Amino acid sequence: MSHRSLRCASVLLASLLAGVLVSCSSTTNLSGPGSGVSLPSSTTEVATTAVATTAAVTTDVETTLPSSTEPPATEPTATDPPATEPPATEPSATEPAGTTAASGPLAPCPGPQAIPVAATDRVTIAGDIDGDTQPDQVTSYSLDGVPHIHATLFTGRDSDVTIPLGFADTVSISFEDFDHSLGAAVPPPVAVLAIGQGNAGSAFVAFLTLTIRYCLRQWTLADQPFSIRISQQGPYTGLVCDGAAGSIHYVEVTAEQRADGRWRVQQRAITHNFTRVTLTPLDPLVVDDGPDVPHQYGDIVGCGHPPLFP
Repeated sequence: MSHRSLRCASVLLASLLAGVLVSCSSTTNLSGPGSGVSLPSSTTEVATTAVATTAAVTTDVETTLPSSTEPPATEPTATDPPATEPPATEPSATEPAGTTAASGPLAPCPGPQAIPVAATDRVTIAGDIDGDTQPDQVTSYSLDGVPHIHATLFTGRDSDVTIPLGFADTVSISFEDFDHSLGAAVPPPVAVLAIGQGNAGSAFVAFLTLTIRYCLRQWTLADQPFSIRISQQGPYTGLVCDGAAGSIHYVEVTAEQRADGRWRVQQRAITHNFTRVTLTPLDPLVVDDGPDVPHQYGDIVGCGHPPLFP
């Protein structure tokens, strides 16, 4: 059978399926009578007669049957959203789950809501620890030989935490502008720096800020309380601050003396997300020996708190 006959048979089959009458000819007129334009003989002229009507319509078309192997088109099925949102996961009461403070009513913070009457060694400082630019009250005290720090926000919310550092019954406290951002419209809240006395020539320091539930807590590293030993006993360990580009970088340092007499200084940058700490190793330093090494790498240097040792 010729190609033209096969093509005509295909057209006839399509026409039967569509309920129309088709006839084949060798030439199709593209532009109507008098146009002088003709398609090659392989083109089909289709005369279509509508079913159940006396009107006749003549149409010039080329029909292509769909491939028998092509799958039928399928409309995507729309899935309605669930009627209710899944319940949100409640973050830990003592650790943050993200970078956004909690909203809505807050349950009381764990621990005493007021400083006990039996507390001793009370020292109170005032500063903005929640970022509302209003002064909050932070008090260090001792109860039964255990150091505590108590915060009362300007809004009236209270929180209390035990913080044993070193060998003392109480800790000293001050504020650190840890998240300093030069030129910020609203200054970042300050952190609380707690210092506990160690043995001769050493001390321990810890930072405290608010959780997403506005409860004062000591910073943690891998879910353990985070503190830094300040020591001039060797190897030297300390806290060094460096201001750059409108920010303050806090770095934990450890200096160990090498066989050639020089000092290798390991550095770890300190960052935090609410009360969770991240330590990022920096390139180590190699410095010459000298009388300033204990003071540079075994103390608090360049931060909000003055050096601990003369």
